[in-house]
Amino acid sequence: MTQEQKKFIERVGALAAADMQKSGVLASLTIAQAILESGWGKSGLTVKGNALFGIKAGTNWTGAVYSGKTQECYDGVTFTTVTGLFRAYGSWAESVADHSDLLSCNTRYKAVIGERDYKTACRAIAAAGYATDPKYADKLVQIIEAYALTAYDGTGSAAKPGGSNTTVGTTSPADAKGAGKMKASEFINKLQNIVDNYKTLYVMGCFGAPLTGANVSRYCTNHRYNKQAARTAMIRAAADKNPPVYGFDCVCLIKGVLWGWNGNAAKPYGGAAYASNGVPDLGADTMITKCSGVSADFGGIVPGEAVWLPGHIGVYIGGGKVIECSPAFKNCVQVTACLNIGAISGMNGRKWTKHGKLPYITYDTAGGAQDGAGSTTKPSGTTTTPATLAFAVGDVVRFTGNTHYTNAAAASGAACKPGTAKVTALAKGAKHPYHLIKQPSGGSTVYGWVNAADVQAVGSGTTAPKMRVGAKVKYSGPLYRDSNGGGQGKTVNGTYTVKYYYPARKCGVHIDGLGWVPESGCTVIG
Repeated sequence: MTQEQKKFIERVGALAAADMQKSGVLASLTIAQAILESGWGKSGLTVKGNALFGIKAGTNWTGAVYSGKTQECYDGVTFTTVTGLFRAYGSWAESVADHSDLLSCNTRYKAVIGERDYKTACRAIAAAGYATDPKYADKLVQIIEAYALTAYDGTGSAAKPGGSNTTVGTTSPADAKGAGKMKASEFINKLQNIVDNYKTLYVMGCFGAPLTGANVSRYCTNHRYNKQAARTAMIRAAADKNPPVYGFDCVCLIKGVLWGWNGNAAKPYGGAAYASNGVPDLGADTMITKCSGVSADFGGIVPGEAVWLPGHIGVYIGGGKVIECSPAFKNCVQVTACLNIGAISGMNGRKWTKHGKLPYITYDTAGGAQDGAGSTTKPSGTTTTPATLAFAVGDVVRFTGNTHYTNAAAASGAACKPGTAKVTALAKGAKHPYHLIKQPSGGSTVYGWVNAADVQAVGSGTTAPKMRVGAKVKYSGPLYRDSNGGGQGKTVNGTYTVKYYYPARKCGVHIDGLGWVPESGCTVIG
């Protein structure tokens, strides 16, 4: 492997691994396809159009395009060179995301989504007709094994270079010793993200489904609790909102996050895949029996543990707080006080019976969440030197950087966009001491640990936001098929992200993959 190839794998691998957590598309498959289809990033399509995959630009594609040549094998024997229009992007990250969207939104690729065995995934995508090359699956497998790409799958076992027959995915994440499991810090962050950024409702038996269309009828009739007139009325009142309301119950909140819920309103269950990632479908009273270190003494509880009382379960997040989904108090996913530790002024709370460590997550020390005594857990690998931090958990700040990290001590991170964000955890003395989560309409895509130098008070050094790729804009009006204003379509009204921007054109702003709109009709808000 050359140094150039190593850098390519590392760059695409970071994007693919992060995307896999959202889409369920195996990272090794994504990387192998990118290597094969982009020629290690050297193809004209990649260089000029930031496209790692040769995805054709069909009639429904409203984004940028690139005209290029490709080889097709229609008879299984003879390859023919043809010229076609391919999808182009603003970045490699957009290319990876669109690749996963293509697979996730097309039923013919359903066997690929969530598949953890790289050989099976390669054969499935080829069988679904992704490429005309009859040896496409074999080529992908060879690439994965030659470059040990399964290291990016988080399975704990990698294909050995040189054509090994090692098969990944035979051990489920729940049975592997920490391998492939979600970290407690990530688990807490995902739960907090639901509280902060999504509208939710307590719906029995629901693990994150958007309350739209058929889902409304399904959950009004799936359980006798929901069949109660008052509960049915609540569910129907929450139906078809924009943005949508997502349904959870107490144990389904935990399962939904572990099953991959990501707030995808286009998916029946918000992006969650039933009984996936080694996490079985269990009730609240059964789940606590699967936990280790179960105790009624709350003095030693750590962030990420389940807290339980008969018929109900939640997750301890530190600082004497719990995230739970309950019809009590606010009738949604909410933060409450753990009264076993102490009451918190202005916050609802309850006393729990037991707590224990869930077998489906790894209890890392990099979460930075406060324990019951109010101290801060030191991330592994960080300095013990005290540090004074200007902001506290809960503060809304201005993030000025472009990189976020998976933990407070990480050596490398992923690209993200600046804007307003909320501080959700602290790691004093760490390399990246603030954990931030983007704020709605704030322009940022940050979701992770960041450098202290990249965090400022809201309003400090700010200037009026300008139209640009990545800007958040408010727009009310019709969509157009192209940037010249051709093909007027449906009218929309809301807040959107700018995907492409051509200032000299009549409708030079492309929003959220929906279509082109005039810049004059947009108000930039971040």
